[in-house]
Amino acid sequence: MNCPKCHFKNTNVYDTRIGKNGKSTRRRRECGNCGYRFTTIEEVKILDLKVEKRNGQTVDFSEEKLEIGILKAFNKRKTDNLKIAELVQKVTDDIVSTGKNPIKSTKIGRLVLKHLKTTDEAAYVCYGAMFWNFESVDDFSVLLREVLKD
Repeated sequence: MNCPKCHFKNTNVYDTRIGKNGKSTRRRRECGNCGYRFTTIEEVKILDLKVEKRNGQTVDFSEEKLEIGILKAFNKRKTDNLKIAELVQKVTDDIVSTGKNPIKSTKIGRLVLKHLKTTDEAAYVCYGAMFWNFESVDDFSVLLREVLKD
């Protein structure tokens, strides 16, 4: 790791910890040349995963798009960023564990719904309405019966 201050190529790690989300590694480093101390955070990024959309188009998987969709489900509801980050991570882990590449966008939507159902029923209904593209009140009643039967 190069020092961000003097660009020396040899820095030493003097502390390593697991990140707050449990999926990253936080390292404290010190430059062997100028003594500057800094922190790095290492995360595994999914680079080669593709998503097959409903129209047949194939695009790169984006955790940011997944997060935006989940945030829309929580629109005007009290929630914290940690809860959203945990949901994104759970869905991403499920996507990777399927072993499919490309994965269908509808499969991703069903995985999001599975996790939302146990996390927040109102967000589950909101996401379901977006996912299934509801056009009438009858469509909502089917989803609400699903929530109420549990």
